[in-house]
Amino acid sequence: MLKKFGIMVIALAMIVCGFAMADRGIDPVPETQGIVTSTTIDAVGNFASSTEMQWRTTTEVGGLPDVPALDGTAAIYESTYTEDTMSNGIGLILYDKEMDIETSAQISGQWNVEANKQLAFVGIDGARVVSSDNIFVDGAANPTVTSESVICPFASDVTETFPAYCNRAEAGSTIDMTVANVRTTSTDRFVMPSGDHPVELNHDLVVTELIDDLPSQGMASAYMDVLIQEGGAGDANASLMERIEFHEETTITGDITDFTKLMHYESGMVR
Repeated sequence: MLKKFGIMVIALAMIVCGFAMADRGIDPVPETQGIVTSTTIDAVGNFASSTEMQWRTTTEVGGLPDVPALDGTAAIYESTYTEDTMSNGIGLILYDKEMDIETSAQISGQWNVEANKQLAFVGIDGARVVSSDNIFVDGAANPTVTSESVICPFASDVTETFPAYCNRAEAGSTIDMTVANVRTTSTDRFVMPSGDHPVELNHDLVVTELIDDLPSQGMASAYMDVLIQEGGAGDANASLMERIEFHEETTITGDITDFTKLMHYESGMVR
């Protein structure tokens, strides 16, 4: 009988509270875009699929060519997403991928970047499938007047100045398997109508049995890195008041009945 085991790891938000504040996000540019792709594969054979996105946006008066440095109350955000999936031989392939990029302002529960992937694979004659996902968001901003960043009328009672910050979060996963039943979800939000909504990044990896008593076979790994650098409440001079570094990684190799890792980053004045 196969030994049953499960791993459940949840890396929750880096909670920024007290004297330091958090991200306020960034306004959208006047002209916005939406990019949506959908992929379905049901085949026996060899396959490869890849996605790459790089996104930079700023409120700096001179635009991206003038960054660095940031002048006045300017902010800049960067986000990337990559996925690479390929087999190294013939196998039974079931692959579904939905990708949605939206550059307009998004509120809580909505996303600027959203990717969902479902992969099932059975290698023939030792064939393997390798798949990796990565999502990243990085934001930096100078101090600004709180009432100009947050709709909540009471925010200025907490601090009249929304302080400077430089925060980044990254999460991802990799699998290398001869038998695989894998689901990944990657999302982030950083373009928002105001600082009343937090910046978020999420990446989930779920590896389960292909069918009853046939576990996924091979290696699965997932990680998260966070760097937080925050100014103090009411500080109009961009002094560094808080620094947090976080890293977590989990790897498993063998017959995998259940491996679930959920990673979540959230940063904002209102959470």
